[in-house]
Amino acid sequence: MAKAISNNKSQKITRNIESSSSFTIAGKTFSFSLEEKICTALLLILVFLVYTIRSKFLLIPFERDEGIYSYMGELLLEGKVPYKDFYEMKFPGIFYLYAFIINFFGETVKGVHTGFMWINILSILFVYFASKKMFSPIAGIISAATMAFVSLTPSLSGFTVQSEHGVALFISLGLLLYAHARSKKHFLLYLFTGMSMAMAVMIKTTAVFVAVWGGVIIFLEFLFEKEKKYKEFFKNIFAYSLGGITIVCVFFLIIKIKGGFDEMLYWTFEYSKQYSQLITFDEGIKYFGYTRDAILQNHKLFWYHSILAIAVCLFRPIPYQLKVYGITLLACSFLTIVPGYFFYGHYWIQIIPGLAVVAGLTYHCVITIFENKFKLGKLSIKYIYLSIFSILVFYHIKTLKSYYFHPNYELILRQVYGNNPFPEAMEIGNYINANSKPEDNIVLIGSEPQIYFYTKKKSPSRHAYFTALVTNVPMHKDWQREFVRDTEKAKPRYLIYFDHPISLMVQPNVDHYVFEWANKYVNEHYKLIGLVDMIDGQHSKYVWRDELANYKPEPNYNIYIYEWK
Repeated sequence: MAKAISNNKSQKITRNIESSSSFTIAGKTFSFSLEEKICTALLLILVFLVYTIRSKFLLIPFERDEGIYSYMGELLLEGKVPYKDFYEMKFPGIFYLYAFIINFFGETVKGVHTGFMWINILSILFVYFASKKMFSPIAGIISAATMAFVSLTPSLSGFTVQSEHGVALFISLGLLLYAHARSKKHFLLYLFTGMSMAMAVMIKTTAVFVAVWGGVIIFLEFLFEKEKKYKEFFKNIFAYSLGGITIVCVFFLIIKIKGGFDEMLYWTFEYSKQYSQLITFDEGIKYFGYTRDAILQNHKLFWYHSILAIAVCLFRPIPYQLKVYGITLLACSFLTIVPGYFFYGHYWIQIIPGLAVVAGLTYHCVITIFENKFKLGKLSIKYIYLSIFSILVFYHIKTLKSYYFHPNYELILRQVYGNNPFPEAMEIGNYINANSKPEDNIVLIGSEPQIYFYTKKKSPSRHAYFTALVTNVPMHKDWQREFVRDTEKAKPRYLIYFDHPISLMVQPNVDHYVFEWANKYVNEHYKLIGLVDMIDGQHSKYVWRDELANYKPEPNYNIYIYEWK
């Protein structure tokens, strides 16, 4: 009798703690439990924290991929034709993503960074609500924190405006839509899920693995149903496929109307296939190990916590549907970084939405196991879990407080990108802006197209990304000569030559015609007005005009700035 009274008191206390408040809007009642209130407050704190951190990076210089995509966004807004007036081996979604950001947030470094800050915040919110819908509010906040801090990883290019942040946005949205579609079995939700996943593919092709996962998981969910509803399954899979196909067709139709469809097929299929064969499998394994170690260095908590889901999913209390959901999502997310074996840090951004949602699954599995195996109260265990996780996140922030709150731009760029001339490119851009007229133009011998964006000056050739001219593909000889003709016709006021192997990125067995031409052309038509001496590839000295007479550069990496005679 005493025990029964004790149990009743315990249940009453639990109900009081978990009691929910409610309100009514337009006749519909909404209720919020204590857990939802706590997690909503934590989510607001997290978003404010991410906003504060990312606001510190709004003026950090671009690296070359950020530069070329932003530059292409400018060209698209000016009415230039994708794949004809400029090109990239990705589908056209990437051009429209950057054009959208530039149009709404400004044609500046700060503007583009601001746009991508909000892309990241939206991704965090999508992941939170996806995980909350799939598991619980606490699972949602754990997923959101994982998304927030892993996407800020320096070695993963988290502070950048890489296109993969756009991929992560649409994958996150797709996961949220799927979570609701799974629950409501609504045609339109599956349609929108397919559209969102296809948008990710239109920004970067390798997102196709997560898009395929969406179709596979719909099929697997159907297999696990005790009562097979074939009509509903075919309707759902049709809706998902239709959504994806619609987005692809819309983008392809736009390019067809603009007159660049054949060129798009070349760059996205033929050239992409040749490019993906540049790295051998053995080289790729080395790159993978190096990048993995750099990314995990200060973020082990989030990665290990998510991957723990694979182990805890093996326990009996976990439904097979959730086991398959988590393991397949992790696997397909990982596959997005495999093609080509490059394993660049920013490629890993595509993994983060899946990793984050699976972090919520880890929490859900652990709570379920404790509740079933050890007969412990779910209420106390989940708040203990949340408290421990929060303490570990706080310790992580404290460990990296210098990076998060007092970032040294040049130091960060050196640590992440080595001696790439990214800080120098911005300084050169600033000099040209201060010493040129709007009608003056420039040309680069080197792969630092961010200078075109910094200066708002256009490349005289569609080959703004110099690396294509010295990549060992059959067309590179013709491209070099086209680049030379375009440059000679434009007679650019400034010519910037990067005597830097990483910037030039010259591959073995390529034609050196463009360099032979450049040496002759510069001697005949240009005078040296500036020199950037990258001492030890780390610290740079800038020498301008009259100072050049008495300066002898070190035999290191140098950048030469020439002006038309």
